[in-house]
Amino acid sequence: MRKVLALTFAFTCINLLAGYASTQNIKQEQIKVDSLKELNKVETDQFKLVDLSNEIAVTYGIISIDSSLVYSKKGIELAKNINYTHGLGVSHSYVARANAQIGEMKVALEHYDNALEIFLSEADSLNILDIYRGMSYVVSYSGNQLASLDYNRKALDIAEKLNDSLSLSIIYNNIATIYIGLDNYQPAIHYFEKTLEIEKKSQNPQDMAITYSNMGILKVKHKKFKEASADYHKITELLPKIKNNYTVAYLYISLAAYYTGINEFELPKQYLSKANEICIKNNYQHILARVYRQYGELFLKEKKYKKSIQYYDKGIELSETIGISEEFPRIYKMKAEAYAQLGEYSKAYKSLQKSNVALNSLESKKVATFLDEFEAQKAKEELNQQKLELALKEQQAENATIKINNRYHIAIITIVLLILLISIVTRFYLKSRQNNQKLRYQHKLINEQKVLLEENIQKLELSESTLQKLNATKDKFFSIIAHDLKSPFSAILGFNEELALNYSDYDDKERKMMIRVVGEAAKSTFSLLENLLTWSRSQSGFIEINKEVHSLKKLVEESISAYVGAAEIKNIHVNNSIADDINILADKETMKIVISNLFNNAVKFSNAGGEINLACKLNNGNVEVCTQDTGIGMSKQIMDGLFQIEKNVQREGTAEEQGTGLGLILCQEFVNKNNGEIWVKSEVGVGSELYFSLPLYTTN
Repeated sequence: MRKVLALTFAFTCINLLAGYASTQNIKQEQIKVDSLKELNKVETDQFKLVDLSNEIAVTYGIISIDSSLVYSKKGIELAKNINYTHGLGVSHSYVARANAQIGEMKVALEHYDNALEIFLSEADSLNILDIYRGMSYVVSYSGNQLASLDYNRKALDIAEKLNDSLSLSIIYNNIATIYIGLDNYQPAIHYFEKTLEIEKKSQNPQDMAITYSNMGILKVKHKKFKEASADYHKITELLPKIKNNYTVAYLYISLAAYYTGINEFELPKQYLSKANEICIKNNYQHILARVYRQYGELFLKEKKYKKSIQYYDKGIELSETIGISEEFPRIYKMKAEAYAQLGEYSKAYKSLQKSNVALNSLESKKVATFLDEFEAQKAKEELNQQKLELALKEQQAENATIKINNRYHIAIITIVLLILLISIVTRFYLKSRQNNQKLRYQHKLINEQKVLLEENIQKLELSESTLQKLNATKDKFFSIIAHDLKSPFSAILGFNEELALNYSDYDDKERKMMIRVVGEAAKSTFSLLENLLTWSRSQSGFIEINKEVHSLKKLVEESISAYVGAAEIKNIHVNNSIADDINILADKETMKIVISNLFNNAVKFSNAGGEINLACKLNNGNVEVCTQDTGIGMSKQIMDGLFQIEKNVQREGTAEEQGTGLGLILCQEFVNKNNGEIWVKSEVGVGSELYFSLPLYTTN
């Protein structure tokens, strides 16, 4: 009965039944089954026959779920015939586990309830602990995360008292995944890390792989792909050591989701193909529904929209067949995106409506579940009360009969009443103790809710900070339009009107000077407008990042070509010492904007006859590119405000060139989008060094 049971959400895995023999191969388990069947044929003790049926059922867990169900149901029938309550509880628990694995969650919960009632009456802590873990998984699969959390907390209280490290690791894992469902990142990571601390001591590859998968999925969901990379590397190391098909299928789905998220599409297809084969062979219907869903996401990313829709529909059809609907809002929403990309906006709109209906339906189910649980508990309490009243009446009648028929038994009746009184006092004492335990639990729950409230306050403060930044962005935008964009037009229009009305009043030299001023103003205005448009597209999310392999030197030369003339006018010497054989993985268009802006700034703030050096160096798998000038440099105050749009750090260049400070804001955003960083070193009167890093591309 004491086997691994792990709760997980969205591409995570539960060791249900299949976990019974996760460290043994199927051949060994078959040998064990055959041996147990031979014993079953010759055994005459009915109680031992029940235990044998249960042992065969649990051994069959990794080989055949159907066979496991047959023997666990046989155990129920035998145990009922001989009134063997403990064996009956074990049989119910194994039937529940097998049904959960094939997606029959309602049937599984009914059998868990039957098993729990028996083990509670026996005060069997070990089996009560396992039942609570199983029930937490079943109710979570129907979307009732709060009920799942309650079962896990009950299990946690028992595991802590027993000092059961294996159960503690599983329960921590379960609680973490519930926090994922509640969209609470930090507590989830905290509990996963507690799980790993225990699992690393036992060195069980299956348990460790499940936890790494859970952490990886959570990080991918929050776009922390770099942090998730280490978790998925661990999974690929542990996979060959795992013999459990159920676990392996889920891990393949998890790996496919990660590589889809980082736009590497060949590996997801291989992993999903393997998961699909395992699910069909073993009849893992609810996992197969997730496989179809993940195929849909993969083809959506690859812009194969029709194929994506086909797999989403297959996932919906299978989920409806087995009665699982918690992923419908997400699936319909992604279908709508695919339809929109195909230009089928009517279907996209209908799909979005279905997403909203599915979301509302899930919320209604949660409410209905709470009401059903309340009514069921109420009915159970009323039934217990009726049984107690009936028992008391029967006892009173029996006592009266004994008193009438035999006065000599008064002493015995007195003793019976005394025992009954002691029982009532004992019952009240136990009830009071139970109430105290509930109060302690409620106090613990209130403290946890307090922590959640404090975290929500921190989120609100972060939202307020973000809003202030957005407001500063808006002010900056209007300031540029009102002043920086308007001023050059004043020069252009003024000189143009003067030339148009009084052309003959000026000599050729004056007219050329005025035309040059108009030209410079037009160039400045065009550059500003180009930055504004690029910034606007970036803020609106319309810029797509298409990472490809590029020669760093060629990319730099192409990016600065338009500004080399400006450097020559100021007699600035440009040195490009970047090696020819350095390749990077980046989006070409955004990085051209970054490099051209940094080079233009170097030209702008360099004195006539100065020098600009372009160089790079390798550092831990990245390339660090440096644009160094011998210009006027920057103070610490200016450097602190360079990449903050709410700070005003505009300065004129050494030839009175104008700027808005917007270029470096764009540089920072585009470097970050290409998985790099940007920073600056400078000293007033000495010059500046602007650095940015990008991932190095290697063929190894």
